[in-house]
Amino acid sequence: MKYRRALVVADLRAEPGPIFETLRRVAPGLERVVVVAKIRGLASFWSSEPAPPDPRDLEALERWKVAASSLPSATVTPAPDTTVDALLDLGLAERVELIVGVARAPESVDLVKKVARLLGVAALWAADNVPRQVVKRLSCVALGQRDRNAMIAFLREQADESVEVVGVGPPRLGPTELQAAVQVLGIRASVEVLPTSVRSLRAAMSASAMAHPSDLVVLARAPTLLIVHFGWQTPVLVVPPALEPAPREPALDVTDVAVLNGTIRGRVRAISRLGTVVPTDGREVAFVSRGQVIGRSVATAAGEIELPDHADLRWLGVRLVKVDAGLESSAEVESRIAVLHPGPTPLLLFDAELPEERLRRVPELARAGGLEPIAIRLRPTCSASMIRERLRHAGITPQVASALDARALLDEGDALDVNEFNDAVRLRRVASTMRAAGFTIGAILDRESPELDSVPEPAAISIEGNGVELELENAKARAWLLKGIAGAQESVGLQAYMAADDDVGRAVEAALVEAGARGVKVRVLIDSLHGWHGSLGTENPLLSRLAGKPGIDLRVWRPITGLPSMTDIKQRNHRKIALIDGRVALVGGRNLSHEYYTGFAEERLTPTANWREVPWLDAGVRVEGPAVAAIAASFLESWKEAGGSPFPIQVREPAGKAVVRVVLHRGLRDAHALEAFRALIDGARSHVHMVSGFPYVLELQHALLRALARGVKVRALSGHLTPTHDGTPFAGPWAHARMAATDLVHSRLDPIVEAGGEVFLFGQPRLPGWDPGIRVIYPHVHAKLMTVDGLRCAVGSANPDVVSSYWDSELLLVVDEPTAVQDCERRIAELIATSVRVSRDDPAWQERARRRLWMRHWPGMLNL
Repeated sequence: MKYRRALVVADLRAEPGPIFETLRRVAPGLERVVVVAKIRGLASFWSSEPAPPDPRDLEALERWKVAASSLPSATVTPAPDTTVDALLDLGLAERVELIVGVARAPESVDLVKKVARLLGVAALWAADNVPRQVVKRLSCVALGQRDRNAMIAFLREQADESVEVVGVGPPRLGPTELQAAVQVLGIRASVEVLPTSVRSLRAAMSASAMAHPSDLVVLARAPTLLIVHFGWQTPVLVVPPALEPAPREPALDVTDVAVLNGTIRGRVRAISRLGTVVPTDGREVAFVSRGQVIGRSVATAAGEIELPDHADLRWLGVRLVKVDAGLESSAEVESRIAVLHPGPTPLLLFDAELPEERLRRVPELARAGGLEPIAIRLRPTCSASMIRERLRHAGITPQVASALDARALLDEGDALDVNEFNDAVRLRRVASTMRAAGFTIGAILDRESPELDSVPEPAAISIEGNGVELELENAKARAWLLKGIAGAQESVGLQAYMAADDDVGRAVEAALVEAGARGVKVRVLIDSLHGWHGSLGTENPLLSRLAGKPGIDLRVWRPITGLPSMTDIKQRNHRKIALIDGRVALVGGRNLSHEYYTGFAEERLTPTANWREVPWLDAGVRVEGPAVAAIAASFLESWKEAGGSPFPIQVREPAGKAVVRVVLHRGLRDAHALEAFRALIDGARSHVHMVSGFPYVLELQHALLRALARGVKVRALSGHLTPTHDGTPFAGPWAHARMAATDLVHSRLDPIVEAGGEVFLFGQPRLPGWDPGIRVIYPHVHAKLMTVDGLRCAVGSANPDVVSSYWDSELLLVVDEPTAVQDCERRIAELIATSVRVSRDDPAWQERARRRLWMRHWPGMLNL
C-alpha cells in the first residue's frame, strides 16, 4: 500500500512489536508515524494538584517508544485521554492517511472508526499473525454498489501491478466483464472475483478465509462487533466510504463500439422511466479508460458518438456528465463497453434479435467455424442491456464484444423509413463496412437465412474504353431515344418503370412498331404495378397495343394478382434502359411520359396548366463500348425474371476513354446504389454536386455533412414535387399531397443549409411561347445525378432516398471521365444560375425549417 503518514491509537497493554511490524508490511513507504498512548493519571500529574501516573503505563510507554524507534520519523505522544476531538485535531495537523487501532474493545473500535470516517482515511487493525512479507495478496469484500465504489477507489489509489486481489461478493461480473472494469477504472492490480451468494459480511469473510489465504482483508464497511469478535487471522483494513451517490441520472443504453478507419464509432441513448430507449437530450457523455477521462462528446440527436482511436484501448467506461459539474470520479461510470479493433480473428456477425431457438445455436455455429460471435443491433427499440441478457441466457460469451449498433456503424441516423424489411441487407452492409475497415468477417447470420451466409462481394468492376455523353436536356434525351430506335438494325431493348398513353408514349410506340415491322427484335419490359398493366386488374392501353404488334415482345415485371403485401408494393423494378443493337445504351431516370421527355422551350405553359404538363428536370447518359454489355446483362436478368427468353450479348470494342462502373442494385438483396453514392461522397476532396428532388436517406445526408466538415464544397440542386409558378402551385391530381412531400424533401436539405452547404431550388425563367402571366416556374427535379471533384459522376435510375436504397431494383453508372464530367458540371452551373439559393440567414427559410423540423426523421417512402 502507498500510505505515507499514519496515526496509531495505542493500547499500552498490547505488545507493540507485532503491531508495528504489521504496519511496516502493510505500508512499506511510511514517512511519518504518530503514536498516541493514553496514560492513566496523566491529567492529575499535569494539574496543580499532582497525582502520579500509573507506573505500569509509564513502563509500557517506554517499551512502545523503543519499538517505535524502528519506524521512520516516529513519535510516541502520551495523552490524558484519547477523545474524538483530540485525535481529529492531531490527525488533521499531521495530515495522516491511515489510522491504526490496537485495542479490540468495542469503545476503542468505535473511536477509531469514527475518527477515520471524519478524516476520510482508512483504518487498520492488526491480527495475531503478522504478514510474512510486504502485503501482496488482498481479499476485498464488497456486498453492494456503494461498497464496490469504495473498493474501486482504494485499489486505484493504493494497489500497483505487484498486488493480487480477490474480490468477494455477490456474483456480478464474468471474467471478460471483470477485465473490462479493471481496465476502465484504472486498476493496475491483478483482479479475480470469488462470487458468493451470501449477503452478510461475516459469511463473506468466512468464505474468503477458506478459499483465499491472503495478507490483508479489505472491507468497505465493518460493524464494530465484527472487528471485535470475528477472530482475525490476518490484518483488516477498512477503507473510506464512497461519496454519497449523486441524484439519479437517466440510465444509459450503450452498445459496444468498433474502430472504423481510425475512429471509434458507437451509439449512446438513455432509458426512460418507462423503460423505452430515448435520446440523451444533447447531454455531454464522458468516456473513461484506466481511471482517466479520455474524451467527452455530445451525442447527436440519434445518439451517434465518435472518438479518436487509441491503439491499445480495449474497454471504455461511459456516463453522462452532470449538468452543473464535471465527472467527479471514474468509479461512477455507468456502463462499460468493449472497443472492437480490426484484426485477424474471424467474426460471426448475427442479428441480435434472432429467435430464441436460433440464438441458442450461435455458440455451436461459431465453434464449428472457429468464429467469434458478435451481435449486431439492427432495431433501435431493443436496449443494449436486453441484448446482452439474451446473449448470456443463450450461452454466448464473446471475448471481445457483445453488441454493436448497425445505425452507428453505417451512420444511418434515426430515420424511421429504414425498417425491419431492410435488416437482412443492413446486416450485410455492416459486414462489408467492417471488412473494408480491416476486420475479418467469417460469416453472417440473419433472421431470414436458416444457415450461415458469406459476406457479399463488392458491387461491380470498372470497365475501361467507353464513350460517354451526359445530358440534362429532355429534348436531347428524346431525340437520342427516337433516333436510336429508328436506326436500330438488329434489336431494341427498352425498360421503364412507367409508360403513359400520351404524346411521348405514342411517339415511342410508333418508333417501336416501325422497328418491329422492319424485322428488328424489340423487347419491352415495364414494371407491372407502376406501368399499370397486369397488376390488380389494370390494363395500360399503350402497352396493350404494343403487345399485339409484329416483332415486339412485351413483358411486365412481377404482376400482382392477389392481395398485395408490403414487399409486393415496394419491391419493384425501377430501372430505365434503352439498348440499341447491343452497341449503344441509354441509361437515366426517365419514364415514358410527357414530363420526362419534353423540353421547357417546347411547352406552351399557362397558369391554368396541369402540373403533369410542366416539364421536369432529368438526367441521363449515352454509352458506347464494352460497358454496354454489362448494361445489357442487367436488362437480360430482369427480362428473364419477367418470363422472357435469353438472348446473346456481345462485348463491343473500345469506343472512348471513359471508365464505367455498372452498379446493379437488386431490391431487398443489397444496397449497392446507396453504397456507390456513399463511396463517392466519402472520397470527395474538392466538391460534390447533387441534382435530385427526392428526400435524401439520412445516411447520405450525414455523409454530405461530414464532407462539409472536412472542407468539401457541397452544392445541391432540388425542386418542387408539385411544380409552381411565381409561388403558386399548378393544379392537378395529388397536388396538395405532393406539396407536403416537397416539405419532406426540403427538410432533409435543411441540415446541409445549416452546415454551410449551398442548396438551390431549380427555377426556369419565362421562355418564348409561355403565357405572359408566368415569369418563372419551379419544376420537379427528377434527375438522379451526382458529380464529384470534376472527375467522376453517378447517373442512372437510383434516387438518393430510402426506396431506391433498399426496395427498388436500380441501375446506376459511375463514370470516370473528367471531360464529360466537367461539361456536365458546367451545365449544372447554368441551371444553378437561374435558381434560388436557400440562405440560412433568411428569416423565411428559418421559419420554414423550424416548422418542418419534425419531418427530418419522417419516413421518406416516396416513389415517384
